[in-house]
Amino acid sequence: MIIDNIDNADKYFILNNDFKIVFDYINSHNLKSMECGKHEIRGNELFFNLQEYETKSSQKLEAHKKYIDIQIVISGEEYMGYTNINNTKTIEEYNIEKDVMFLSGNTDKLKADSKTFLIFYPEDAHMPALTSNDRNKKVKKAIFKILIK
Repeated sequence: MIIDNIDNADKYFILNNDFKIVFDYINSHNLKSMECGKHEIRGNELFFNLQEYETKSSQKLEAHKKYIDIQIVISGEEYMGYTNINNTKTIEEYNIEKDVMFLSGNTDKLKADSKTFLIFYPEDAHMPALTSNDRNKKVKKAIFKILIK
């Protein structure tokens, strides 16, 4: 798992060629004005889901096997739970079509706002869309999906 300021994104381009494509896309498009839904960059190999929602006090802990997530809060802020998948127990088996499994376990909390990005690999269980300070907030977020080759 990686969390950093968006201004430092170029430090991570060496890890995966698609990371540069993602951040170039972010810098050349106004994500705030885009409609929610799925947006393809390179078919099912590289795309993102744009979502708007209110944060909640509790969410499901999830992990993926086929894709790396790069999550960017466009507006608002949220907390995310995080732990290594080895520290969890499966509560819903892996769904290959949706590329998701749900888990239980204790997590550390990370704050995400429009100045940060988070990269989750398959070993990174995460719990997105958590409220901050017991106050639900409206969030718009882009979740980029990079197929692991």
